Amino acid sequence: MDALVVGLLFLIPGIIFFIFVLLKYTEVEHLKEVKKWKWIRNDTYASWAEQDMILFHKIASKSYIIAKIILILLSIIPVVIGAFALWVFFFVD
Repeated sequence: MDALVVGLLFLIPGIIFFIFVLLKYTEVEHLKEVKKWKWIRNDTYASWAEQDMILFHKIASKSYIIAKIILILLSIIPVVIGAFALWVFFFVD
């Protein structure tokens, strides 16, 4: 039963996030996000938790396609975890 819950809790949001990235993340939205997070590039007091955001902003501000590919890859991770958990629930004794 635990694998079913884990599988559904990862699979459903992962699919929603994947569809959201494919359909809603456009170049206009990309430019809005780059503009909104522009301040983080010059933040000298960024904590360790924000370092990944600084790196992503530097990469994403260069190209819309690269940012979309990164988001698609990130959305595939929970889908794979959920599918594997469901596979374990249904096919592994």
